[in-house]
Amino acid sequence: MNLRHAALACWLPIALLAFQSAAAQDGREQLRFTIEVDLGKERGQSFGSLFEARDANGRLVAGAGFQDVYNTRFRTDRHTLQFFVRPESRDEQFTLERLPHPDLDCGVYLFDLDEQLYAWSSVRGNSVRRWDAESGEWVNELPPGVESLATGDGACRVGDGILVFSGNAAAYDGRQILAPPETGQRYNFYYALGHLCFYYYNGDEAHPACDVYACPWTPGEGPINLDDAHAVRVKFGREVPFAWGQWEDQIVTVSNWGGIYVFEAGVWKTTLEASEKSSYQVYSMLRWYDRALLAQYPSGHVFQYQGEEAVEIEGWPPRLPGVSPSARECQSLSIYRGELFAGVWPWAEVWRYDRDVEQWHSLGRMFTHPEITDETVHPYEAEAERFNLVLNHWGQRATSMVPLGDALYIGTSTKGTSEWDERYDFLTEDQRREYGSVLRLTMPGNLAAQIEWKDGPIQLDFIARADGLEIQQDGRTLARSNFNETVELATDDLTLNWGDGIFGPLRGDMTEHEFKVGD
Repeated sequence: MNLRHAALACWLPIALLAFQSAAAQDGREQLRFTIEVDLGKERGQSFGSLFEARDANGRLVAGAGFQDVYNTRFRTDRHTLQFFVRPESRDEQFTLERLPHPDLDCGVYLFDLDEQLYAWSSVRGNSVRRWDAESGEWVNELPPGVESLATGDGACRVGDGILVFSGNAAAYDGRQILAPPETGQRYNFYYALGHLCFYYYNGDEAHPACDVYACPWTPGEGPINLDDAHAVRVKFGREVPFAWGQWEDQIVTVSNWGGIYVFEAGVWKTTLEASEKSSYQVYSMLRWYDRALLAQYPSGHVFQYQGEEAVEIEGWPPRLPGVSPSARECQSLSIYRGELFAGVWPWAEVWRYDRDVEQWHSLGRMFTHPEITDETVHPYEAEAERFNLVLNHWGQRATSMVPLGDALYIGTSTKGTSEWDERYDFLTEDQRREYGSVLRLTMPGNLAAQIEWKDGPIQLDFIARADGLEIQQDGRTLARSNFNETVELATDDLTLNWGDGIFGPLRGDMTEHEFKVGD
């Protein structure tokens, strides 16, 4: 399948470029992309791509943009900007480091806010840890302005403030914009396209009912008026989403019963009816080029959505030889180093997709144990039965993927974020601490940093020097990374696509753009 699409481009000749940290420490610029862009009024939109550069063979060489992905429980920070270059050789090389354990028992989900990495677990009263990169330790600390973070809660930067969803309510910069309901529960909030969305359960066990809401609101406005809200009654009395996303002017959510609900132009529509007769769950949603990608269970595949229906892409991603094809779940998605990454249950497989050659590459498993087998669907089924647990309790998740700095952070978990019990004598201490751990994956050529929000145009500079990458905003350095080996880009010419690429089309106004080779 060829998923490429055409875009406006300009052609520029350049020579062989080598970025060398060991041989060259003078900080000479090799490439600079300069853009002036107005991201428009903050409405929770997917900002999309700023540019892509391709060589004479059409291979992606460099690019920049804003990822927008929702992985099971949390949405990554929309204000995080990625800049990447892809080496011509050895582009498959990666390093994988397991960070100190967050000590949140057997499962964590990751999110980022204001360039800080957080790990969440339901254990110990919904605990949160922040990764302190300087000390190399996890700190017991919630994000600023967040008093608690339970299942279905969250926080995200919107404009120059923080929108917090907690305790059935919503607040912006410490000011409540939606009070808790008198009865029932609001949960799994999502802000997009000028609407605060959430699921509402009426709390009536005798007559349960569930609605999905879209409430008009933008920063600077007063409290939300529910009389202006748009709602749809869903089929089952307690549906829960594992993913939200956007495609063009649509907001899309998928419930745990398989219902796909789409909000557009003030109207909700159901594109797939929820059903108790078959499993259909989506655990991640990511904007990628001209489509939204949905990570599905039980196929373990990615589905693509372009405004009408979600269509399975067979073999996306494949599976490791020797594991069962049954009950597979593509749980996490991310864009890193200009490529698509996917994490798959129940063996915590991680895959990388090279769109240029239309091929998936395995990065292995995020666990070292047990040996893979297709005699059982999940790891440690016999041990689960011995301790009267559900059969898939010890399944292995790659729960989350968060690009930050030069790395991609990956969380792991059992089926649920369960507590550890000393009775589980079949795992060594090191083995059990692979559950609920965080891994740091790095490949040469990626840098992610948060922009400073500004109403109106901003200038962004993306610089590839002899010793690394740098992102600047309005002349101020946002982030810089260093190469630890030679990274080469060999090409005779580059084709530049401005305002389009892997992060989707730009939703903003690019008023100026410039490309330079060398100092």
